[in-house]
Amino acid sequence: MQRYFEETEVATKARNAGGVADDSVMGDCEGALAYLNSLPYSNGKVGVIGMCSGGRHAFLAACKVGGLDAAVDCWGGRVIAAKEELTAAQPVAPITYTSGLGCPLLGLFGNEDKFPTPEQVDLHEEELKTHGKKYEFYRYDGAGHGFMYYHNQMYRPQQAMDAWEKVFGFFGKHLSAETGN
Repeated sequence: MQRYFEETEVATKARNAGGVADDSVMGDCEGALAYLNSLPYSNGKVGVIGMCSGGRHAFLAACKVGGLDAAVDCWGGRVIAAKEELTAAQPVAPITYTSGLGCPLLGLFGNEDKFPTPEQVDLHEEELKTHGKKYEFYRYDGAGHGFMYYHNQMYRPQQAMDAWEKVFGFFGKHLSAETGN
């Protein structure tokens, strides 16, 4: 339990400082991709998944890091961000990079979420359609932000189980050695 509180404290400090720098996260993603592809048992397929700000970063990586084969955005807030929401660490709204999306995207969202709102999810989906990108979006009634977090009051078991089935099915489809994108 102590570790959980320490991790939460680190995350809070990073958030209060304007978030983890996009450039740093993209560098980490590039390094992880290179490492995974170098493993002798790698099938050469790599996916990325993130929740909350990690969902934002997963989408950003799918747009900016070449070589990813699948991306999952679980309720990524600030994919669409107003100018006043941008920070030195996160200077551009990821939606700006949609044309560079280089792999299929799975998006999972709660219809009661306020970050991103259902309207922001609609705008995100429209941008994906405008650029002819491969994506699947699923929205869950009765679920808000963090509905897959089993350790707190946001957890919605039925929606979470369905969402995890979609994640594993999506990765199975796009990361299998036998299938292409």
